[in-house]
Amino acid sequence: MDSRHRKDEAQRYLEAYAATHGEDLALRVYTSRLLGADPSLVLHGGGNTSVKSAAVDLLGERVDVLFIKGSGWDLATIEPRGFPACRLAPLQRACELAEMTDEQMVALLRGQMLDPASPTPSVEALLHAIIPAKFVDHTHADAVLSAVDQRGSAEAVQAIYGDEALFVPYVMPGFTLARRVAELVRARLERGALPSLMILDKHGVFTWGDTAEESYTRMIDAVTRAERYIAERSEIAPHPTVAAPDPEIRAAIGPVVRGALARASGRPWVATLRTSLQLVAFCDRDDLARISQIGCATPDHVIRTKARPLVVDAYDASDTARFRATVEQAIARYVAEYHEYFRRSCAARGAVRDELDPFPRVLLFPGVGALCVGGSRAEAEIVADIYHHTASVIEAAEALGGYQPVSELDLFDMEYWSLEQAKLKLAAGQRGPLDRRIALVTGAASGIGLATAAAFLAAGAHVALVDRDEEPLERAAAALDGRHRGRWLKIACDVRSEASVSRAFSQAAAHFGGVDVVVSNAGRAFSGAIHTAEGHEALCASLELNLLGHQNVARAASRVLLAQDSGGAILFNASKSAFNQGPDFGPYAVAKAALVALTRQYAVDLGPHGIRANAVNADRIRTALFGAGLLEARARARNVSVDDYFRDNLLRRETTAADVAQAFLYLATAEATTGCVLTVDGGNAAAFPR
Repeated sequence: MDSRHRKDEAQRYLEAYAATHGEDLALRVYTSRLLGADPSLVLHGGGNTSVKSAAVDLLGERVDVLFIKGSGWDLATIEPRGFPACRLAPLQRACELAEMTDEQMVALLRGQMLDPASPTPSVEALLHAIIPAKFVDHTHADAVLSAVDQRGSAEAVQAIYGDEALFVPYVMPGFTLARRVAELVRARLERGALPSLMILDKHGVFTWGDTAEESYTRMIDAVTRAERYIAERSEIAPHPTVAAPDPEIRAAIGPVVRGALARASGRPWVATLRTSLQLVAFCDRDDLARISQIGCATPDHVIRTKARPLVVDAYDASDTARFRATVEQAIARYVAEYHEYFRRSCAARGAVRDELDPFPRVLLFPGVGALCVGGSRAEAEIVADIYHHTASVIEAAEALGGYQPVSELDLFDMEYWSLEQAKLKLAAGQRGPLDRRIALVTGAASGIGLATAAAFLAAGAHVALVDRDEEPLERAAAALDGRHRGRWLKIACDVRSEASVSRAFSQAAAHFGGVDVVVSNAGRAFSGAIHTAEGHEALCASLELNLLGHQNVARAASRVLLAQDSGGAILFNASKSAFNQGPDFGPYAVAKAALVALTRQYAVDLGPHGIRANAVNADRIRTALFGAGLLEARARARNVSVDDYFRDNLLRRETTAADVAQAFLYLATAEATTGCVLTVDGGNAAAFPR
C-alpha cells in the first residue's frame, strides 16, 4: 500500500482551514480524508481519527481538547465541524473509573463538548484520549483483519510486527475497551517506551504520532506489512474463470426478492445487485455455505449486514413462480434462524432486549453475486460495499489458516448495543409518503414528467427518469442532483419501441431492485382534421405514441409488478380531450380517449393482484407539448389570447405541471383507488368525467 500524502495537498488544507480552525485540525482533516478515500482501510462511517490540541471555550479560556470524529460523519468527506472538541482531562480521568455505563459515557462526552451543537463524539473518544500521542488514527484495514480474523491471531501479530505493536485481545468498543487499553498502555510505559501501533484483535488497527503525516504514514506501513505477510504465507487459489451473469437473470432477481421481503416484513426495500467477477467467484465456492455463515469481518459491520448473509442456492430464476417460492422459503428459514439466534443470545447473556427486524441484508446467489438491501439505495450500497470487502477478508483469512472472527455472542452484543443503533437512527432522517418506494416516470426530462419526478423524490421515492433523448435527461438530472443525490437513475428510452421499454425496466430493476409506481407520461400533441390525409397520418402517429407507447410501458411494468407480487400502481397521463374534444384536435383526443379505456382495462385485469391503474386528466399546462405553434393555434381555435387560454376554466387560474404532479403523488399513495380518472384542469364543465 502506497502513501498518498502530498506536501502540496497538505498546504492547500492549511490555506483552506488553518485561519479559522487552526493548523492541527486542518491537517487532521487532510489525513482523515486520505484514510477515508481508501475502502480497503475504512468504509462508510467506519474508523475514526483525532488530534489533541487547544481551543477557546465559551468563557474565553484556552483549554486542552480532543478533536474526535463525530458520529454520523464519514472520513472520506469530513469537515472541521465533523470533529467535536471535548475537554481532554475529564476524558482521561474517566478511564480510571472502575465502571461506567454506555449512557454515562455518552453523557460524559457530550458534557465535555465545547460546543453543544456539535455532533456526538465517537464512542471510542475515551480510547483516543488515553493514547499519549497528538494524532491518532483508527481503521478496519482489510489486510489487518485478514491476519487477526483467524485462530492464532496473537501469533500472527507477533510474526508481522514483533514487539512494535501493542496487541489487545478482543474487547467490545466503548468504556470497557478504553479502560483495558489504559491498563495496557500504563503497563507498557512502565517497562519502557510505548510503540506507535496497536492491533485490536478481530477489530482493527490504531497508529499515532506527533504529526498528522507521521500517524498516517505509520498506518500505511502497518497495513503494508500485513499485506506482505499475507502474500508470503497464504496460498489463495486463483479465482476460477467465471462468466458475467445473464442480464435477464440479473433483472429478474431484484423484483422477486424485493417482493418476497416486502410481503414478509410489511415494508418495501431498495436493492442493489453486485456482480463483480470476484463476488461471483466467491459465491461459486464449494464451501460457501460454511465460510459465509461464520460472521462479520469486524463487529462494527453487523449493524449494516447482519451477522450472516442468506445463501440462495438451487434456484431457477427463469421460472418466476418457482423462483419466488424458493426465495420465500429461504427468507422464512433465515427469519426462523434469526429468532433462534436472538433467543439463544439473550439467554446466554441473561439479557432482555427488543428484537430487531430478522430480515437479511445480503443475499448470495451462486452464479450471479450478492443482492444487498436497505431502506434506501444509499443504505443498500453501503451494505454491498461492506460485504464486497468482507468476502475478500474471508478468502484471505481462509487461505492463511481459517477464518475466525469474533464469536456469535460478541456480534450479538454489538448488534444490540444502543450506541451502534443510534448511528442508524441518526442516518435514517425524516421519511416521506413514498419512502422506500421506487418509481419510473416516462417523459421525465421536462414538463409534467420532470415535475412529477421532482415531487416523487421530495416524497422520499427513488426515481428512474426515462426520456427519449440523452441531452434533456442530462439537464433534468443536473437540476435534481443536488437535492436528491443517489436516488435517481436516468434511462434513455423510446416508448414506441417495446424492446427499448423492456430494457428500461430491466435497467431500473437491476439498479433499484424493482419498481413500485409507474407514471406513463411521455406523449405529444398531434392535430388535424382526421377526415383529411394529413389528419389520418397524424392520428396513426398519435396512436403509436399516445396509446401504444403507454401500452408498451404498462406491459413492461406489469411484468415487474407481477414478479414482485406486492401490489403497486400504474398511472397514466391522459387528457381532458378524452372527454371534451376540440376542433381539429382529433388525432390527440382519440388516442387519449383510448388511453382512458386502457387505464380502466388494466384496473380490471390487475386489480386481483393488488395493482392499481389510474389516470390524470390535465388540461392546458405550459409544457413543450404546445411547441411548434400549437399553443397559438389552440388559442385561436378558442378565440382567446394565449394567457387567457391557460386561465379559461372555472377557477380562473392557470393549472401548472406542479399541480398535475401532486395528483400523481396522491394516486401513487391512494391504496384503495383504482380505475379512477382524476381531473386537474381548473374546472371544465364540458370535460367532467361521465
